[in-house]
Amino acid sequence: MRLASRRNAVDAYRSRLAAEAGRIDLSLLADDLSPLVVDDLMDGLRIDVEGERISSPLLQRLRRWRRMLIVGQPGSGKSAALREIAAHCASHADAPVPIPVSLPRLLKGQPGRLTIDGLVDDAVAGTVPDADRAPLAAYLKEEIDRGCALVLCDGLDECGARAPWVAQQLEEILASLHPSCGIVVTTRANAQGAAARLGLPRVELAPPRDLGATVDSVLIACAEARIPEPDRAAFLATRRAWIEAAKKEHAHLLEVPLLATLLALVCANAPDADLPKGRAALLHRAVEQSVHRWEQERLRGMLAPARPWAPTLTTGMLLDGFVTLGRLLNGEATPPAGRALETLTSMLRDPLRWAMPPAAAGEVAEHVLRFWDEHVAVFVVNSAGELTARSKVFTEIATAMWVRSCGAEELRDWLHLALAHTDSDGAIALAAGLDPRTTEALLDVGETQREATLMVTDLAARGVVSLSDNEMERVLGQLTDGVLGALVGEPVLPRGPSKPPKFFPALWDKTPNTGPWSFVEAACLLALPSASRRQRADLVELSELDGTAKSIARTLCALTDARTDASPLSGAEIEALRAVLALPLPQGTEMVQKGRRRWEMVGGGVLTPGMEQVALGAAEHLSELSDDAGELVFALAMHTPGRVAERIYAALTRAGFDTRRRWGNVATSLRHWVSSSRDDRTALLSDLVSLYGPCPEPMDGDFWSLTALGDLLAATGYSDSPESEISRTFAHDSADERRAWLDATADAYGIDKAAVAAQARHLQRITVPDSLLNEWLVASTPPLVEPSLLPDLGQALTDAQQTALLACLEADSSWIAWSAANVLINLERGCVPWDGQKLFDRDMTHWPRYRAALFHAVAVMTSGDRRPSLLARAASSESADHRLAARMLVSAVPRLDPNGSIMEALRRDADLSVRPKDAHQAAPAPTHWSCNHCRTVQALDTEDCPGCDDGVRPRPDG
Repeated sequence: MRLASRRNAVDAYRSRLAAEAGRIDLSLLADDLSPLVVDDLMDGLRIDVEGERISSPLLQRLRRWRRMLIVGQPGSGKSAALREIAAHCASHADAPVPIPVSLPRLLKGQPGRLTIDGLVDDAVAGTVPDADRAPLAAYLKEEIDRGCALVLCDGLDECGARAPWVAQQLEEILASLHPSCGIVVTTRANAQGAAARLGLPRVELAPPRDLGATVDSVLIACAEARIPEPDRAAFLATRRAWIEAAKKEHAHLLEVPLLATLLALVCANAPDADLPKGRAALLHRAVEQSVHRWEQERLRGMLAPARPWAPTLTTGMLLDGFVTLGRLLNGEATPPAGRALETLTSMLRDPLRWAMPPAAAGEVAEHVLRFWDEHVAVFVVNSAGELTARSKVFTEIATAMWVRSCGAEELRDWLHLALAHTDSDGAIALAAGLDPRTTEALLDVGETQREATLMVTDLAARGVVSLSDNEMERVLGQLTDGVLGALVGEPVLPRGPSKPPKFFPALWDKTPNTGPWSFVEAACLLALPSASRRQRADLVELSELDGTAKSIARTLCALTDARTDASPLSGAEIEALRAVLALPLPQGTEMVQKGRRRWEMVGGGVLTPGMEQVALGAAEHLSELSDDAGELVFALAMHTPGRVAERIYAALTRAGFDTRRRWGNVATSLRHWVSSSRDDRTALLSDLVSLYGPCPEPMDGDFWSLTALGDLLAATGYSDSPESEISRTFAHDSADERRAWLDATADAYGIDKAAVAAQARHLQRITVPDSLLNEWLVASTPPLVEPSLLPDLGQALTDAQQTALLACLEADSSWIAWSAANVLINLERGCVPWDGQKLFDRDMTHWPRYRAALFHAVAVMTSGDRRPSLLARAASSESADHRLAARMLVSAVPRLDPNGSIMEALRRDADLSVRPKDAHQAAPAPTHWSCNHCRTVQALDTEDCPGCDDGVRPRPDG
């Protein structure tokens, strides 16, 4: 009975945690929506690891390491990440049992010290009935003692001033845990100093790459709750298109979880008519909703009592604070938090706004900053004490909100300065969407700044603003002035970001082309009423365009008018469009090999201005055109910038034209690579299974972390080896050779071969390719601590194993050879079953030089008492292979060259191929280089070896 009760308690505990996977409660945001579940939410969680250029999947790294400190910005999803980890572990039989602990909640009991018992009691509180708590707690403690638990401690930073004490207590607990027992601690950067004493590997929770799946789930929930079934598809299609367009306009829009969810709800609530032009209004509404949600929680008493909010704080103050902080960030990249508080205090003391006394204003300012920093997490104080924006869009919407309250002259002054660079284009667009006065002000500025007029036409073409008849007339007049100015040589002012990027700055240059085309194209893309089209035609005529440009302009006018009138093209317009589509395209670019490792981009040309807009328009009228029109538009798209090309491809796809072949070669190559890699993994698993005969599967096979298997892969250097070398292993080296190598390597590092074989056999039973790949990625993740060789290798390895490793030096794959060499050079203290001097004298010139040198280096290192003389002989040899072997050896084992004389001589070697890279330019200068393949000596000005098909001169350092 007692066992059944315990089993029921454990099952209930696991079920409760598992049920939280992907769960998002929307009750505080929308009363009519039930909690929704986002599938595979865990898969989207990623971390940034110091020293690595790209982020890694959180679960993959945690499974391999079992311990980590997760640092993240407020609102970045740290608590959600621990909830997802707990749900994953609770629903996977091979995973350690999760023990989620809220550190701030634990402190409420004011414990004198933290203990394992206290952590367990916090985890079980409220999860099972009181009668089941004792057996459940006993079970969790047993799993901790066995090393089969994962303790998840959330919110170290929320412990405030007691965070250092909590960290010290956790340090003591950590020291008492079983080595295999996992622990994860989360904190903001402001408490990572206290957390450092834990000695856990620090990672940063990466911003979500895209909360699109979450946003889509919210839209679907709204549709199911509010929209009749026949209308749901259209409802969702409209809003998905809006969200996609918003993401393209604001790249980081969906990186803040709360605002992404609020934006989806606002989008769902908005009428269809508001969506095309209402991006600014909806973003503004999402910001307001975050404030009203907080107010609702405060009224319901649902805010954390441990850190109460100032009673005088109001939603109006918070919204004013958002604008104030956004404007501050817009003018200063990363102001100190102190300056942010001063600015907020000044805003609250302003007699025309809140007129608060100095002391009260200072207190409320802290709470305003805390709200946008911690609660909503759009303006965040980083670890250096500087205010930063999670996304530029938040400073832009703050600026747009400021525009609504500023005076007309102040607005014009801001636009005059903002138009000088492209940095403010997003803010101007959002301001225009929020306040119609922005369009009028832009046209006022446009009397002297042509960029302002072009900005208005762009906003109108994108549907951000609607122009009145008077504004339309002003725009056409200013565009005509622009054409006339261009014809008399009016200078074009450069326009781009205030701080051009270091790489490919030309991609960000938005300076209009000289000549009248920019103004002509802007006029052609304006949706004009019939009465204004004659004025546009006159503008095109007076622009003095050549015949081709004039044809393109007239075609653009026809396409724009057809869209405006929702009418088909006329017969004459179709013929004109066909003629434009048939215009010659620029020569395509191609990579031409100029040397064995030198390529140049040749060919290519600039697409005739206006043609990309013609392609976009033509794709919408494909059904009216001849059968070959799709091919012409597709060919045009191949010459347009990426974002424009994708719009053209999307329009072609909607018209039923197949555009998939643009990825044809890439897809074919990718399929071949995937198939080849899968075959290699299958062969490697068979090799690993062979390390130990069949045996009953262990009760705890460590199938969650795959430690033994992963350590053996790490010992071989698997994750650092090029894919090509791994493929060569299975294409050219025999299974017997591979298995002997793996057997000896496992023994050299003291890795349990029975565990390796059991884990490999476990992976073999997985039949779903994606699931197997996920498990393999866990195993091949670099371990927290690299495996180390046993101290006395001579005793650990038999003569047969040592000889097998020596044979591996002549394996076809360098992966095997280098891995074997790493073991062999550590056999220096033992008696090896070969004569090192004879190996040193062996002719290896039929091998590439680096492989030959590796063989000679091992020969020297394992030659016992003759090592010093052989090393000296190698360093002074006439053979560049031997000299390179000496260089490799003293680089790997510096104690062999105690005074540095050998390396110094090699740094001055006459052969460039022998010198280390950082000595390529050292004096005296080298006199020649020798081919690493055929050994032919070449002059320094020769790049490719004429004696063979592969040799190239060593690359210069840097």
